[in-house]
Amino acid sequence: MSIIASRAGEAGAKGKTALNRLLIILFVTAIAVPWIIPVGALRMSAYRMTLCIVVIPCLVHWLSGRAGPIRFSDFAIILFAFWKGLSLAVLHGEEAVQAIGISFVETLGPYFLARCCVRSAEDFEVFAKALFVVIAALLPLILLETVTGWKATLRIFAFVLPTYPDDPMMRAGFWRAQGPFEHPILCGVVCSVGFVLAFLVLGYARPPLDRYSKAGTIAFTVALSLSAGPLLGIALQSLLIAWKRLADAIGPRPLWLMTVTLSALALCTSWITGRSLVALVGRLTFDPMSYWSRNLIWEVGWVSVSNHPAFGTGLGRWDRPEWMVSSIDNFWLSTAVTHGLPALLFIIASVAICLVAVGRKTGLHEKLREYRSAYVISVFSWCAVGQTVHLWDGALVIVLFLLGSGLWLLDVDANEAHPYPASDRLRRKRIDSVGVRRPGHRRPPSGSRRSPNLAEHRFGATIPKHYPGPSE
Repeated sequence: MSIIASRAGEAGAKGKTALNRLLIILFVTAIAVPWIIPVGALRMSAYRMTLCIVVIPCLVHWLSGRAGPIRFSDFAIILFAFWKGLSLAVLHGEEAVQAIGISFVETLGPYFLARCCVRSAEDFEVFAKALFVVIAALLPLILLETVTGWKATLRIFAFVLPTYPDDPMMRAGFWRAQGPFEHPILCGVVCSVGFVLAFLVLGYARPPLDRYSKAGTIAFTVALSLSAGPLLGIALQSLLIAWKRLADAIGPRPLWLMTVTLSALALCTSWITGRSLVALVGRLTFDPMSYWSRNLIWEVGWVSVSNHPAFGTGLGRWDRPEWMVSSIDNFWLSTAVTHGLPALLFIIASVAICLVAVGRKTGLHEKLREYRSAYVISVFSWCAVGQTVHLWDGALVIVLFLLGSGLWLLDVDANEAHPYPASDRLRRKRIDSVGVRRPGHRRPPSGSRRSPNLAEHRFGATIPKHYPGPSE
């Protein structure tokens, strides 16, 4: 009976794992489907319908403890969603019921879907692979759109259901690729999330050609959006990957010393020249006027936040001059302007807790350390990109899913962190017990007789030149 029960338990665990991975693939694929699905007065989409179905089961699964321990970042993201809904309710009352519901689904849905479904290194690989496959499948259509201006992705999906409206925009003589998203910026942001995942996760233990070709595919797709923010995100991810490789080669302490020294020199240069580093980076845009526009939005936006610090301005008009555009090209500032400072503090707290907790996780073998680096770099990158663009729709849900997709690393214990499965470790122990040399084990010096006591040889005990044999 115990054997039958154990086999039934194994079958149930395999079925659960398969369902989790199917949900990951379904969610990532749904983000790239641009259908507008009318459900009564609601404007639904493929990913919204997916999240509406899974959000409550995921919350129940999380509360039961089957998604790992409940963590402070979980409470922070819940408070973020709660305050967003509260601000809309206070400012707009019953008129904001639909907006509150969508905000709840788009905030908690992707995060807790990742918390419940991404529970192992294999699940994390499924997420990275699904995102890469979707982007690679979209690349030919996006390239056609950049060259001709014909919205290939939207037009193909429009044969079935309505899609997002066209947003024709040109830069440097090319059409900006909108892909299956509402704006070219969203296309660049969503695709940029997969860059470091393709390099460090899909590229782990793979030939350099495979690793660089996958990452290059992602970078090329991002470039077709002709958006400076996502491209700066790719550059930042590349810089952090190089920083990690250099730290692996020379050690973290010398590299940290070098980094701090260079940062101090950069700050001194900024102080002497009278130009901040933020201003210099802000000038790295396709349109020189966009820097001045974003700088003005930053200054005026914080005036609006100071006027409405608790609940923001909600869906109404934020405080700005009549001639100023309504868009805020900054996710963090837009959050504070729309929903108040508490909402901003809650999302910052959630991101900071995730980064610090996962970044400080120890006891991981090489593969999991690479996956940890991929998670930390990708989250840090979208935080930086959020300073230059606003995130909504598909871009918002994919980064919230990413935020929750790396917390499984905190639940890895010493046994699970071993690079070999338990059966393989037992086999290796048995091999060692009969004296077979393990990889990396030093051979005894040439000309010397091997000690019959493997423990003495292994731990460096003195080996006599001659020891009595069986006949002696």
